[in-house]
Amino acid sequence: MNKRQTRLTAIADILLNNIVGSQEELLELLRNQGCLVTQATLSRDLKTLRTSKVATEMGGYRYVVGSGLPTHKEIEKGTVDKVSHAAVEEVALSGQILVIKTRNGYAGGVAYDIDDLDTPYILGTIAGADTVFVALAVNAPVDEVIRVLSSIMPPSLLHTINP
Repeated sequence: MNKRQTRLTAIADILLNNIVGSQEELLELLRNQGCLVTQATLSRDLKTLRTSKVATEMGGYRYVVGSGLPTHKEIEKGTVDKVSHAAVEEVALSGQILVIKTRNGYAGGVAYDIDDLDTPYILGTIAGADTVFVALAVNAPVDEVIRVLSSIMPPSLLHTINP
Protein backbone atom coordinates (compact mmCIF):
# COMPACT_ATOMS: atom_id res chain seq x y z
CA MET A 1 0.00 0.00 0.00
CA ASN A 2 1.42 3.41 -0.92
CA LYS A 3 1.74 6.41 1.39
CA ARG A 4 -1.56 8.00 0.32
CA GLN A 5 -3.51 4.77 0.73
CA THR A 6 -1.98 4.24 4.16
CA ARG A 7 -2.91 7.79 5.14
CA LEU A 8 -6.51 7.40 3.87
CA THR A 9 -6.89 4.20 5.85
CA ALA A 10 -5.51 5.94 8.97
CA ILE A 11 -7.97 8.82 8.52
CA ALA A 12 -10.90 6.42 8.10
CA ASP A 13 -9.84 4.49 11.23
CA ILE A 14 -9.53 7.68 13.27
CA LEU A 15 -12.93 8.97 12.16
CA LEU A 16 -14.60 5.63 12.83
CA ASN A 17 -13.22 5.39 16.34
CA ASN A 18 -13.17 9.01 17.53
CA ILE A 19 -15.40 12.06 17.57
CA VAL A 20 -13.42 14.54 15.50
CA GLY A 21 -15.00 17.94 14.97
CA SER A 22 -12.33 19.83 13.05
CA GLN A 23 -9.50 19.33 10.61
CA GLU A 24 -7.10 20.67 13.24
CA GLU A 25 -8.11 17.88 15.63
CA LEU A 26 -7.68 15.32 12.86
CA LEU A 27 -4.26 16.71 11.93
CA GLU A 28 -3.16 16.32 15.55
CA LEU A 29 -4.43 12.72 15.74
CA LEU A 30 -2.62 11.91 12.50
CA ARG A 31 0.60 13.50 13.83
CA ASN A 32 0.30 11.31 16.93
CA GLN A 33 0.37 8.31 14.58
CA GLY A 34 3.47 9.66 12.83
CA CYS A 35 1.57 10.83 9.74
CA LEU A 36 2.61 14.37 8.81
CA VAL A 37 0.24 15.99 6.35
CA THR A 38 -0.65 19.54 5.35
CA GLN A 39 -4.13 20.96 5.85
CA ALA A 40 -4.62 21.19 2.07
CA THR A 41 -3.75 17.51 1.60
CA LEU A 42 -5.99 16.54 4.50
CA SER A 43 -8.84 18.50 2.94
CA ARG A 44 -8.39 16.59 -0.35
CA ASP A 45 -8.21 13.29 1.55
CA LEU A 46 -11.47 14.07 3.36
CA LYS A 47 -13.07 14.75 -0.01
CA THR A 48 -11.72 11.47 -1.41
CA LEU A 49 -13.20 9.58 1.56
CA ARG A 50 -16.48 11.46 1.03
CA THR A 51 -16.62 12.63 4.60
CA SER A 52 -19.42 14.76 5.98
CA LYS A 53 -19.80 16.82 9.10
CA VAL A 54 -22.87 15.77 11.07
CA ALA A 55 -24.40 17.10 14.26
CA THR A 56 -23.74 15.12 17.43
CA GLU A 57 -26.19 14.51 20.25
CA MET A 58 -24.18 16.96 22.37
CA GLY A 59 -24.70 19.91 20.01
CA GLY A 60 -21.30 19.75 18.33
CA TYR A 61 -20.21 18.33 15.00
CA ARG A 62 -18.15 15.37 13.90
CA TYR A 63 -16.71 14.04 10.68
CA VAL A 64 -18.10 10.76 9.36
CA VAL A 65 -16.73 8.77 6.46
CA GLY A 66 -19.10 8.28 3.57
CA SER A 67 -19.54 4.82 2.17
CA GLY A 68 -19.46 5.97 -1.45
CA LEU A 69 -16.63 4.52 -3.46
CA PRO A 70 -13.40 6.49 -3.85
CA THR A 71 -11.68 6.37 -7.21
CA HIS A 72 -8.75 4.08 -6.38
CA LYS A 73 -9.74 0.40 -6.18
CA GLU A 74 -7.42 -0.55 -3.30
CA ILE A 75 -8.60 2.37 -1.17
CA GLU A 76 -12.17 1.68 -2.22
CA LYS A 77 -12.16 -1.94 -1.09
CA GLY A 78 -10.27 -1.56 2.18
CA THR A 79 -11.92 1.64 3.37
CA VAL A 80 -15.49 0.98 2.25
CA ASP A 81 -15.57 -2.47 3.81
CA LYS A 82 -14.31 -1.04 7.11
CA VAL A 83 -16.87 1.76 7.04
CA SER A 84 -19.90 -0.36 6.18
CA HIS A 85 -18.96 -3.09 8.61
CA ALA A 86 -18.23 -0.66 11.44
CA ALA A 87 -21.31 1.48 10.77
CA VAL A 88 -24.00 -1.23 10.90
CA GLU A 89 -25.15 -2.14 14.42
CA GLU A 90 -28.39 -4.08 13.99
CA VAL A 91 -30.55 -5.58 11.23
CA ALA A 92 -34.20 -6.68 11.47
CA LEU A 93 -36.82 -7.80 8.96
CA SER A 94 -40.47 -6.77 9.18
CA GLY A 95 -42.50 -8.05 6.24
CA GLN A 96 -40.99 -6.57 3.09
CA ILE A 97 -39.02 -3.91 5.00
CA LEU A 98 -35.49 -4.47 6.22
CA VAL A 99 -34.59 -2.09 9.07
CA ILE A 100 -30.89 -1.38 9.51
CA LYS A 101 -29.64 0.54 12.55
CA THR A 102 -26.30 2.30 12.09
CA ARG A 103 -24.01 4.53 14.08
CA ASN A 104 -25.26 8.11 14.12
CA GLY A 105 -24.56 9.83 10.80
CA TYR A 106 -23.74 6.70 8.82
CA ALA A 107 -27.18 5.69 7.49
CA GLY A 108 -26.86 7.71 4.28
CA GLY A 109 -23.60 6.03 3.32
CA VAL A 110 -24.95 2.56 4.08
CA ALA A 111 -28.10 3.32 2.03
CA TYR A 112 -25.88 4.47 -0.84
CA ASP A 113 -23.98 1.18 -0.74
CA ILE A 114 -27.24 -0.81 -0.72
CA ASP A 115 -28.65 1.17 -3.65
CA ASP A 116 -25.40 0.53 -5.50
CA LEU A 117 -25.78 -3.28 -5.20
CA ASP A 118 -27.94 -3.52 -8.33
CA THR A 119 -30.15 -6.45 -7.33
CA PRO A 120 -33.77 -7.11 -8.29
CA TYR A 121 -34.58 -8.03 -4.68
CA ILE A 122 -34.08 -4.49 -3.34
CA LEU A 123 -36.45 -1.80 -4.61
CA GLY A 124 -34.88 1.15 -2.78
CA THR A 125 -33.81 2.69 0.50
CA ILE A 126 -34.73 5.57 2.79
CA ALA A 127 -32.06 6.82 5.19
CA GLY A 128 -32.27 8.89 8.34
CA ALA A 129 -29.39 9.72 10.67
CA ASP A 130 -29.03 6.24 12.17
CA THR A 131 -31.62 4.07 10.41
CA VAL A 132 -32.04 2.75 6.88
CA PHE A 133 -35.33 1.34 5.62
CA VAL A 134 -34.85 -1.08 2.74
CA ALA A 135 -37.89 -1.94 0.62
CA LEU A 136 -37.68 -5.54 -0.58
CA ALA A 137 -39.42 -6.85 -3.68
CA VAL A 138 -42.52 -8.96 -3.09
CA ASN A 139 -41.48 -12.57 -2.45
CA ALA A 140 -37.78 -11.67 -2.43
CA PRO A 141 -35.95 -14.74 -1.10
CA VAL A 142 -34.54 -13.63 2.25
CA ASP A 143 -31.53 -15.94 1.98
CA GLU A 144 -30.63 -14.30 -1.35
CA VAL A 145 -31.08 -10.79 0.12
CA ILE A 146 -28.75 -11.80 2.97
CA ARG A 147 -26.20 -13.13 0.48
CA VAL A 148 -26.25 -9.88 -1.49
CA LEU A 149 -26.01 -7.70 1.64
CA SER A 150 -23.16 -9.74 3.10
CA SER A 151 -20.75 -7.95 0.76
CA ILE A 152 -21.28 -4.68 2.67
CA MET A 153 -22.49 -5.75 6.13
CA PRO A 154 -21.17 -7.96 8.88
CA PRO A 155 -22.45 -11.49 8.21
CA SER A 156 -22.87 -12.02 11.97
CA LEU A 157 -25.61 -9.34 12.03
CA LEU A 158 -27.30 -10.68 8.90
CA HIS A 159 -27.64 -14.15 10.40
CA THR A 160 -29.95 -12.69 13.05
CA ILE A 161 -32.63 -12.08 10.38
CA ASN A 162 -35.45 -14.61 10.64
CA PRO A 163 -37.12 -15.27 7.26
